[in-house]
Amino acid sequence: MVIDFQSHLFPEEYLSEMARIQGNVILEAPDSNSGMSYFYDRTLKCRINTATFQGRDPDRRVEHMDRLGIDVQILSVPPPGADRFDGAGASSLARKANDALARICKKYPRRFAGLFTLPTASIKASLEEIERSVNELGLSGFGCYSNLNGRPLDHEDFFPLYERLAGLKLPVYIHPTAPLATQATGLDIMPVLIYGWAFDSTVAMTRLVYGRVVERFPQLDFVVADVGGVLAFFAQRATNIYRGRTEEIREKYGLKENPLDSFKKFYVDTADHPCSTLRCVLDFFGPDRLVLGTNYPYGPEEGCLFVKNSLGSIEGLGLKKAEKDMILGGNAARVLKIGSS
Repeated sequence: MVIDFQSHLFPEEYLSEMARIQGNVILEAPDSNSGMSYFYDRTLKCRINTATFQGRDPDRRVEHMDRLGIDVQILSVPPPGADRFDGAGASSLARKANDALARICKKYPRRFAGLFTLPTASIKASLEEIERSVNELGLSGFGCYSNLNGRPLDHEDFFPLYERLAGLKLPVYIHPTAPLATQATGLDIMPVLIYGWAFDSTVAMTRLVYGRVVERFPQLDFVVADVGGVLAFFAQRATNIYRGRTEEIREKYGLKENPLDSFKKFYVDTADHPCSTLRCVLDFFGPDRLVLGTNYPYGPEEGCLFVKNSLGSIEGLGLKKAEKDMILGGNAARVLKIGSS
């Protein structure tokens, strides 16, 4: 079974609701030079992501999946999620998004699973939406971001959410978003998308480890998009620094285990990275912690090119069949309990 863990959708009703409430984030008119559409954050005073209107037709998605050899797509709303909004508007946005994902999953229950977005400005509303998303909609996990509207993921306000998700044995999928350092860097969206997002994912994982979220909620599976940022590439430096300060770090942060061992508990997706990148990531995390990701439907050919690239990179690693099967679908099936009774 081949499972794509990073497959996105901006439902039409979600964007319509975003336009209606006129909250912190708005969808701009298409850029006069490129024709691309962007989301603009009024608080950060900058663009934070590219919009895509591809992939809305579930029948067309299934056609692409059949042609490309994808058995199951895991649907999520890319940034901006409901976390970037406040009050009733945030709850309304979350419901619109989650209802739309659930409809596709119910139409093709063997081909799609969905990850819910949450109005995390209100923990009470988020807990209520978790219950609705799971019990009424049948969604399969939390589509989180590398920070939740500027708050790091180890913020204690979020602990009730982690506790509930752990109790339900649901995974947390972490996708990069407008970095915590967006205002400090003052950069255009292009370098932020390329480098800033990768850095923010790495910060998110680091906060989850050093903030002891990973230790406190061992039942939670965290899956991080885009190979987990730059963590694998700086693993040796992290090892060297930790070895020289082991007791200092454990005392300061109250860690019971080596943080490098904690980092290896994350799952990461492959999301349109070449073989050279994946080999480094594979060396650090191991084949039992990688899941296929493609970033569909972003990109050329209605999103199909990125899928081809992602599958080709995994094929190019020259893995044993058992290892390749784990990455293509076995690990994701275990995390999402797909195919289990």
